[in-house]
Amino acid sequence: MSSGGFLLRFLLGLAGSLAAVSLAFLFAGSSKHVAGHVLGAGVTSGSWATPAELAWLEKLGSWDTRLLRGLQSAARVETTPRLAQKLMRRDGRTVVLHSRALERAGSCAADLMTTVGAPPTARLRRAFDTFRLACVHLQRFHGAITLAINHGQDSEIGTAQAEGKRAAYLLLTADQMLPPGEVRSLPVIAGDAGQSRLEPRFGRVASALAGMQLQVRCWSGSDWRRLIREESSYTHGKLGANTLGFAGIGGARVNLGPAVCGGLVDLAYRRARPTDEAGQLVLAAAVVTLSHEPQHSKGIAKESVAECNAIQLANGTAITLGASPAYAAELVRMYWRHYGEELPAYRSSECRRGGKLDLGRADSIWP
Repeated sequence: MSSGGFLLRFLLGLAGSLAAVSLAFLFAGSSKHVAGHVLGAGVTSGSWATPAELAWLEKLGSWDTRLLRGLQSAARVETTPRLAQKLMRRDGRTVVLHSRALERAGSCAADLMTTVGAPPTARLRRAFDTFRLACVHLQRFHGAITLAINHGQDSEIGTAQAEGKRAAYLLLTADQMLPPGEVRSLPVIAGDAGQSRLEPRFGRVASALAGMQLQVRCWSGSDWRRLIREESSYTHGKLGANTLGFAGIGGARVNLGPAVCGGLVDLAYRRARPTDEAGQLVLAAAVVTLSHEPQHSKGIAKESVAECNAIQLANGTAITLGASPAYAAELVRMYWRHYGEELPAYRSSECRRGGKLDLGRADSIWP
């Protein structure tokens, strides 16, 4: 195989590695996992973040964002056919563009120390140390890819791939430990409860949708406000007061706000079956949200795709939670009537029967 052909195959794999690294911080606090109701790895206290910890999380989030933007820019070069071909030919301007995009990877550890610094509390130390170790591999990745692309040393390709994958894994692992409030120990409670808890029935539904073991955390109103404050600091406002729920890309934890969990409890446990538009819309939004967040756990980052999948799956979700087929279909049709009111990022012209986002499911309800 020619060197050019080998490099093209490598670039395709590299784009996947960069995407994996990027996804560590792409969505709403990212990929985070806690098993059962045990505290997360490295977490020694279940208390909410202190002001000092919030300030540190904000700095860490800024560092995350800068690193992510560089990795995403490099990935765009590699996945844009015209630029990828130029990169293969080692076109000077394209090589410089790609190199500049990866500068943050090369200075990862130094940037982490100078712009973020050591954490203010011991319970954040393990996450910080894992980020630093990720930087070691990310810098090795940067060195290897520079030699492979800029200097034609194709023997460095395997090293770059291996180091990129290791860096992505460690970034995701570190992120699983943050922020401290989200990995608090919670009791397992099924049914009608106002306190923050792990909801096993909703967890089983989410796990089936994702094809992996997921944990659904239902948060009380006061805890949800505290949680969003932490997440907002860490993700620089990606989550806010209007957030209904969130999950990490590839993560095993789904967080649902009180409005969503209240709707799901109404449907599944209180057997509420409202017939008015407002009442049905509350239940429909809860069902779609429970169907939506596991899409992110499956690795789907784009909101419009996750949302379209969720609406197609919502009929089955509602039935699993106890709705009759007729009532489940009624809820989904209600949701479709308001689809055009969603934020642009959540809508797609391909979300239609026969469109590119049609899952081809026989039980899907279309408008």
